[in-house]
Amino acid sequence: MTDTLAIAKKYFNVSECDVPADFKSMKNAKMNTSIEQYNVEGLGNMTFQHAKAMFGLMKMEMMTITPTERDIPLFSFDIVDAMGNYTLIIEIYDVMLDKTDKIELALEDIKKDYSDLPDDDRGEHWYDNIKMASSVSKKGKKKLLQDKCDELYGRYLEAYFSLAKEMNEVADKEAKRAASDAYVQGLLDNGGPSTDIFVGMLGKEKTTEYFKKYIFGTER
Repeated sequence: MTDTLAIAKKYFNVSECDVPADFKSMKNAKMNTSIEQYNVEGLGNMTFQHAKAMFGLMKMEMMTITPTERDIPLFSFDIVDAMGNYTLIIEIYDVMLDKTDKIELALEDIKKDYSDLPDDDRGEHWYDNIKMASSVSKKGKKKLLQDKCDELYGRYLEAYFSLAKEMNEVADKEAKRAASDAYVQGLLDNGGPSTDIFVGMLGKEKTTEYFKKYIFGTER
């Protein structure tokens, strides 16, 4: 499995953040989940989320990089491993203040190398207007997809962090934070499978705190 932290640390100083116990690990009848949150100095927030559902038959690994200090897209990664089936979802969201296609073109070049892997149709969503073309969704049998999906993810991370490192920090960090936060607020306002689970576990107010302080770090 790609070592996300090791790749991040090649380009930025990374330090773990304190997460309160009631948010760090949670469980209910549907899902057990835990998180680790990191500050990526000069870039923003990075959070890992680990979850199990269906009595352990479904395992999920999630990671988000929320940029608040460099003007790059938001990076969201999900793996769903369930009963021999394997789904990779990498979604790249345009939360940039000044539009540039540098990262988008680099990621699309990588994406082309994996066009033979079966795509997963994610349907239509409220955020489609900011989801970039370099986003990837693949689904198939684990034994056929896992190694290639892991390779794809690793290459995306290397490209993302290396290009982020080349960029200057934004002058208006509050505006950049607000741009990323608008996406998070959209998740809370519009709901969805994952968001709805947490609202059911925590209620809307605590879910807002969980998302904004710890998952995406826009109010960290």
